[in-house]
Amino acid sequence: MKLLSKSTIFTLLIVSSFIASSTLSAKAENPNSVPEKTPASSYINVTPDVADVELQVNNLLAFARRFRGVPYRYGGTTPKGFDCSGFTSYVFRNMGYSIPRTGRAQFADGERVERSQLKPGDLVFFAGRGGGPSIGHVGIVTAVDGNGHDFSFIHASCSRGITESHSTESYYRVRYRNACRIIKPSPAAAVAAELTAESEQLLQFKTDDEYQPEKPKSNVAEKL
Repeated sequence: MKLLSKSTIFTLLIVSSFIASSTLSAKAENPNSVPEKTPASSYINVTPDVADVELQVNNLLAFARRFRGVPYRYGGTTPKGFDCSGFTSYVFRNMGYSIPRTGRAQFADGERVERSQLKPGDLVFFAGRGGGPSIGHVGIVTAVDGNGHDFSFIHASCSRGITESHSTESYYRVRYRNACRIIKPSPAAAVAAELTAESEQLLQFKTDDEYQPEKPKSNVAEKL
């Protein structure tokens, strides 16, 4: 993933400063005017870091779904045939994330997520055919139900190849073990989020009386 160039960051800072200075100048020219306040919720769910993650997840899932129907192949890591962790590592690698080859290592490499906090793009892990506590299968969450507990996921099934299944299916319902998150905001999105926060802080007045324009100094010579 590419970082914002120094020139781009400098340009954003100049624009933010210009907007802030324009607002302050307008207030100074008309002290009786009431400054427009930025609503507290104006940036909810649209901050650059959130938008960046959503875009990454959408691209990831669109790429993963290209391979629906590809047959299961033990040890497979290419579109000629995948096993479960071979499929997840292939998809994430093509989205710019280098994750381990095996399911157990993938879980250890990610940030652990409680089932109630699952989001599309998260990795979910299940026990193998023999059950038990160990990880034997992995897939990628594609959607989370409204109850915040059940979910759909795309994975390499031994019998159906690359397909989408649901956590309520009898086989997976009793074998769910844990989940982790791999996708995080890119460095460029983090920089953009900081710039957005700084701009909002510069433009927002907490109270109408917070801004007190400087009174012009009296010119004695003019009065004489």
